[in-house]
Amino acid sequence: MIKYAIVLSLIVISPYLALADSPFPVCKDNPNGIVKDYYESGKLKTEWMCKDGHLNGITNLYYENGQLHKESNYVNDERQDITTSWYKGGELKSVCNFKDGKLNGEHKILNKDGSIKELAYYKNGVELD
Repeated sequence: MIKYAIVLSLIVISPYLALADSPFPVCKDNPNGIVKDYYESGKLKTEWMCKDGHLNGITNLYYENGQLHKESNYVNDERQDITTSWYKGGELKSVCNFKDGKLNGEHKILNKDGSIKELAYYKNGVELD
């Protein structure tokens, strides 16, 4: 009987344990779906894609004027692939590559006029010379 109670308890609480492991509590209330947050003005501020209580998929952050500020892809709470950001006026601001949550590859920051402000290369989160 005790074994049955222990197994049943683990089955009941295991989804909550998975949520506790996530560094992004945004997925706590909606572990499978899109979580949205809004500015006081009512305009969309963030969209987070959650799966199994973790960030999985595209996330978008917006300026209050409605312009997209940043777009990132997450896999199990870690950024993957390209993260792109824009200035409030819509000009491209940065393009960064990630692998397993760490900068990996080209990291480019631009001025509003499109000229390169900074350019660096990373491998596993470490800047290369």
